[in-house]
Amino acid sequence: MNATGAPTTPIPLDAGDRIRFGLEPRRSYTVHALSEHFVVCTRPRDFATTGEFLYTVIDWRGGIRGPVNVVAQSVDVSTDEQCRDLLENLEAGRWEISHRNRVQLDILDILDILDRDES
Repeated sequence: MNATGAPTTPIPLDAGDRIRFGLEPRRSYTVHALSEHFVVCTRPRDFATTGEFLYTVIDWRGGIRGPVNVVAQSVDVSTDEQCRDLLENLEAGRWEISHRNRVQLDILDILDILDRDES
């Protein structure tokens, strides 16, 4: 899609929060790793066996989200440690959000954040 976005003020998130995006309103992604600039989120693949995940990375500075620029986006994100490794590569500038597969940041809502505030 090669979308461009505008810098977005980061929303306070914690690992475990769930996010729904406008392009996928029926599916929620779970936050696994986050930094000042990026958030790594995953969800189970449709019709997949256990342990197979799709992921998206939020880039607050660019106002975009999408997979990283690795051949075939073949990044394993099945553990929190792997998600943190992905985040580390993004922060170090070794990887970036794919130019071909990015979309504008389209957060529909954040689930579980209200439950945390009410406690």
